[in-house]
Amino acid sequence: MKLDEPIQTSALPYKVYSVTDLTNRIKNILEGDSQLSGVWITGEISNLVKAASGHCYFTLKDDKSVVKAALWAGVRRRIKASFANGDLVTVYANISVYPPRGEYQILVNDLRPAGVGALYEAYEKLKKKLSAEGLFEPERKMSLPFIPKGVGIVTSPRGSVIQDIYRVIRRRYPNMPLYLVPAKVQGEGAAEEIVQGIERLDADNRVDLIIIARGGGSLEDLWCFNEESVARAIGACHKPVISAIGHETDTTIADLVADKRAATPSVAGELAVPVKAELEAYLKLQTGRMTNLMKRKIAFLRQVYSKHAACRFLTRPELLISERRLNVMSLTRDLENAFKLFYKSQRHRTELAFNKLLALNPEAILKRGYLMASDEEGRVVVSAADLSKEQPLTLAFADGKAEVKVQDIILNKKGR
Repeated sequence: MKLDEPIQTSALPYKVYSVTDLTNRIKNILEGDSQLSGVWITGEISNLVKAASGHCYFTLKDDKSVVKAALWAGVRRRIKASFANGDLVTVYANISVYPPRGEYQILVNDLRPAGVGALYEAYEKLKKKLSAEGLFEPERKMSLPFIPKGVGIVTSPRGSVIQDIYRVIRRRYPNMPLYLVPAKVQGEGAAEEIVQGIERLDADNRVDLIIIARGGGSLEDLWCFNEESVARAIGACHKPVISAIGHETDTTIADLVADKRAATPSVAGELAVPVKAELEAYLKLQTGRMTNLMKRKIAFLRQVYSKHAACRFLTRPELLISERRLNVMSLTRDLENAFKLFYKSQRHRTELAFNKLLALNPEAILKRGYLMASDEEGRVVVSAADLSKEQPLTLAFADGKAEVKVQDIILNKKGR
């Protein structure tokens, strides 16, 4: 066979794969392996690219190897931890193959700072426990006082946190009393000092609002605020507590139990006190409005008083009595006249009714020459057709009765 002749694959004694076939076979083997369908991998992030779509692409490496990784936008939104180039992380991922480049990669489903897996588990366990007890429920959280008589602060006396809180509160309410209880906010013994600070301020009658604060840091740095003792101290506190721990993306157990969570220490200062200058301006405005209202009310009452003082009935009350007497007399005459007219009208109506009754009286008719015939049973005879010969009848006259018998019956033409 010459070198320039095409190879007839059908004539070869072994199978020949195309690049696509080979890649797909490798893809099926890797993605079908149950042991590789979900693995935890630790490495350092490099070549991080955050696409506009929300997807993230980066390389995970150690001192000897690298692997490319993809983190889809939907999964990224569920991950609370922040990450950047150089961060050592642990990811939970599936192995996949990207055929266009013939490369294998990992598809990340979870991402955590390396070495804090046990802390995350402890965090979630305590969070679930306290949630079941109702410590996170909104109904048990207290509202913040509008103007506290004093603000207590539990934090480190060094660093920018306390300065930020002081600066904001002094700017908003210059003479607000502030009481700092210094406490470690990181490391061994920090949780105990924070609990002691909360209990001390809770017992201080000069304080009716408490702030616990710390700057940002890793999960290990903030861990004292995930201790159960700190959470229970906040929950048992009789005064409202504001938590200002870490950055806005950090959420500690203390944040969940606190009555109010502030994104930063500066925001905690804003939540703690109102702006005194604005309150003074508002009070001044309302005082002016009330003063004007009272002036108008007094002027109105003065007019009413002047009107009443000029009333002739108040200066000469006998005129009022005389006028009322005349009104009573006039009403009496009107009542008498009305009664007379009513009596005369009713009497006239009674006389008309009486005359009608007289006109309908049978005796009055008999007096005019009429008579009334009744049969032996006393029924009035109204038709000659109802009579029979020799039938006895009683004839009633105005001055008496007569007993007769019918001799003959003569009907007129209409009665036939």
